[in-house]
Amino acid sequence: MSNCNRLVEGYPKLAAQMGHYPETAILRRFATLNSQNLLYLQAELVHLEKRLRELEAVNNQAQSGNKSLYSKDWYWLKASVDDDDDEQWQIVLEARAKLKEYSTYCADSFIYFHPLPP
Repeated sequence: MSNCNRLVEGYPKLAAQMGHYPETAILRRFATLNSQNLLYLQAELVHLEKRLRELEAVNNQAQSGNKSLYSKDWYWLKASVDDDDDEQWQIVLEARAKLKEYSTYCADSFIYFHPLPP
């Protein structure tokens, strides 16, 4: 705790005390704000999923090119970048990134929504 005496008053000194005595730490969980953020992420994912399903249906009916293969062969979907017709692939990539963010946030937020053991 001697290092604490060398720190300036305010956040630095309080943080040192909380670090040295973790049982004294009082931190707000921001549960409402975390919940709201998760709801926004869900809404974004719902929108991306809807757009992806629409594109899949349209591309599946395509008579020319490789669009009808997009839902059956990942290679052709990814190769659509070379054809300058990669909207479906871009939605997949955007959804992938958003899912990663959402999944990570859900796992990290678990502690905000569940009480700590006594």
